[in-house]
Amino acid sequence: MVVQQIKDQAVKPEFFETVIIGGGQAGLAAGYFLSTHNQNFIILDRNKAIGDSWRYRWDSLKLFTPSQFDNLPGLEFPQPKNYFPTKDETADFLFAYANKYELPVRNQQIVNCLSQIDSGFEIKTKDSIYSAKNVIIASGPYQQPYLPPFANKLDNSIHQLHSSEYRNAAQIAYDSILIVGAGNSGCEIALELAKKGKKVWLSGRDVGVVPANSRLGKVFDGKLVWWFMTHVLTVDNPIGRKLKQESKHHGTPLGRNTRKEIQEAGIILAPRLTGVNEGRPQLEDGQLLSVDCIIWATGFKPDYHWLDLPIFDADGYPIHSKGVVNSTSGLYFIGLPFQSGLSSLFLGGVGKDAEYITNIILNR
Repeated sequence: MVVQQIKDQAVKPEFFETVIIGGGQAGLAAGYFLSTHNQNFIILDRNKAIGDSWRYRWDSLKLFTPSQFDNLPGLEFPQPKNYFPTKDETADFLFAYANKYELPVRNQQIVNCLSQIDSGFEIKTKDSIYSAKNVIIASGPYQQPYLPPFANKLDNSIHQLHSSEYRNAAQIAYDSILIVGAGNSGCEIALELAKKGKKVWLSGRDVGVVPANSRLGKVFDGKLVWWFMTHVLTVDNPIGRKLKQESKHHGTPLGRNTRKEIQEAGIILAPRLTGVNEGRPQLEDGQLLSVDCIIWATGFKPDYHWLDLPIFDADGYPIHSKGVVNSTSGLYFIGLPFQSGLSSLFLGGVGKDAEYITNIILNR
């Protein structure tokens, strides 16, 4: 502790009006609005390069929204309408966006501690200290992979991995696979494995679907569905608030596939997984499955251990109003699931939230 204190005293803090933590789409969009007003700010990102958070996901991943709804403020996605961009194309887009607007991103900056001081906030990384009047946390919702507590009771012969570790079907050398979690990730991985001849069970509730790929979804090039997502499914009205509550526990609606399409692919739709019996996974209906592999598409838990402020609820999520932490002046979030509505989770939806937050900062 004494050594750390001496080290901190030797490092002179850099001051910025605003520090943005996270250099993904949310952080870059916030940076765009601050740069247009010549604000003194910095973006701290943990990755080696802009866009890496997308590059490290599974190989065949594509966005769940077509390119016309994947724009960031000031720049359209460079693909034709109704095209679903790949993860690498998305990473390239973020890289080009930061370069176009010369956004001040510092990579390989992992924040170890954020605390409140008299003049605002202090942010510590391994080698640097920053101080700021405002902090925008844009580190995203995908932080700590979640596995149910009974996962360690499964027989050792069953191979287990979280969906964040999945890259492609060649990685799975097993013939019978249970995928737990019927949200977007679980469904996409299930379909990919089924096409390779694997026997796949998909366990989980029906989370519903956003009909982007349906006939209705393509009316007016999808503008009708996007308008509904951005103006109706929001925290400002009852239907949006209900969906937010449901998505917190059951996952967000499917963006591309339907349960019917999944079943037609030969995937066995199974009830929820509720536990383990004699080392085997047990479904809600009591059925025991004999599988070689389990892929946990069970989402993520928030991990804000580095944030030394009492602003979290019992589940570890920040308490906020559309990204504004009312209990701590100058602290904001962007990029949270359902921050202002369903569209907050998508690439083309973060710009609206970023503009809302940065306007508050500029008007303080």
